[in-house]
Amino acid sequence: NKTVMETKIEKISELSKLLSVKSRMSDDLFHLFGKFGIGHLLSRLSLEKHDGVSASELILSLCLFRILGESIHSICKRKTYELSNHGKNCFYRMMTRPQMDWRRLMNRFALRYMCLLRKYGEAPQSDATTCFIIDDTVLEKSDVRMEGISRVFDHVKGRCVLGYKLLLCAFFDGKTTIPFDFSLHQEKGKQGDCGLTRQQRRKEYHAKRNDGNPDYKRFQECKASKMEVAMDMLRRGWKMGLRAKYVITDSWFTCEQLMACVRGIGKGAMHFVGLAKMGKTRYAVSGRKKNAAELIATYERERGKNCRKYKCRYIQLNGNLGDIPVRIFLIKYGRNSSWNVLLTTDTTMSFVKAFEVYQIRWNIEVMNKETKQYLGLGGYQGCDFNGQIADATLCYLTYIVMALEKRFTEYQTMGELFSDMEGELMALTLWKRVLACIERILRVLGETLGVTPQQLMATISGNDKEMVKILVMAEALEKWDEARGQIA
Repeated sequence: NKTVMETKIEKISELSKLLSVKSRMSDDLFHLFGKFGIGHLLSRLSLEKHDGVSASELILSLCLFRILGESIHSICKRKTYELSNHGKNCFYRMMTRPQMDWRRLMNRFALRYMCLLRKYGEAPQSDATTCFIIDDTVLEKSDVRMEGISRVFDHVKGRCVLGYKLLLCAFFDGKTTIPFDFSLHQEKGKQGDCGLTRQQRRKEYHAKRNDGNPDYKRFQECKASKMEVAMDMLRRGWKMGLRAKYVITDSWFTCEQLMACVRGIGKGAMHFVGLAKMGKTRYAVSGRKKNAAELIATYERERGKNCRKYKCRYIQLNGNLGDIPVRIFLIKYGRNSSWNVLLTTDTTMSFVKAFEVYQIRWNIEVMNKETKQYLGLGGYQGCDFNGQIADATLCYLTYIVMALEKRFTEYQTMGELFSDMEGELMALTLWKRVLACIERILRVLGETLGVTPQQLMATISGNDKEMVKILVMAEALEKWDEARGQIA
């Protein structure tokens, strides 16, 4: 009888194990983060410990907070999710740590993503259209005391707002777009005062930086030209081993300087594709220099063609932008009277191919929207610039992990995937709380009745009729969990 009773108690303990440890969340999400080997990456960067606490544990916790849509303050204040036993200061110090090389960590994360794709037979095919995509987006803020803050022009709102411009460089492998590098920038404005009053500039937070630490260069980038930083990112991406065939940008970045940079990387292995402005820029075509409007007036009748696939009219010309040979596509959509200019350094590219390659740029717009909507990009309210860099990096690390999960469950949108992760993470922490409550109830009952919780459990398990019901429930949950594991 004693052996039977011990077996029954063991079965009950298996039920709690099932609920707290064998949930899909702990099996899948933590395992998913584990695939990226945060601890190994940090140890290679000599950053595995911080204030005696595992840096990988802090970073994992910060990523999970982000999935839940919670700030460090709210998590530590309410202790709702029991995701970490560390105080909030531990996390804040991690975010502002001068020695933390967030760029290298993000670069390694992107490379690890590509390694995992190869491991599971998902590596890009040799004929895949691989691209680097460059774009900027506004991170709006509300406090003038933030380090490096300025008024930046928001194209969506059509006016200047207080915040930073985030310059992002992403890699498209033919199926998925992942971020691998970024920088934050201020805009000086026409007066050179960053759009702030003298009183506002006096309130700005200033941190002393050692030029030997990674945070020094990141803050210098804040004041640097976005074009120069973008070119550095492309060179770094190629050096890392990300092999892109094209670099895609919108009209703001399209210029001779960037094109020359692209053609110089990898001994001419990459080509540029991007929109250009209908402005005064002059292109040398057939020995004469003309701007876009003049080229349309000259060549529309003799060179104009209709594209049935995309329902537009276009003019295809070969020429030069400065010293760079380019193919120029002048495009008019439907009945729209306005024209657009699409340029590529690949002078053999067809219109349809150029049009389809440029459409890939939309992926980075979607990424900007999703990271702001689901992962709180730009939500950090600390004044230290290091914290702003850390916040954006953690957002992109989480996005890369989610992108890997999405790659293997392509039927899910990023929004659905985010909802699943958020819901399951909440379920996992909820079960921990429920089990803790059950344990407390058993302890109080035991004290009231003058018995130990173990004796109380033994009494429950002695009732064969009730015990059968509990065992059936435990076995059903175990089978359900196994079935979900097989589907996953």
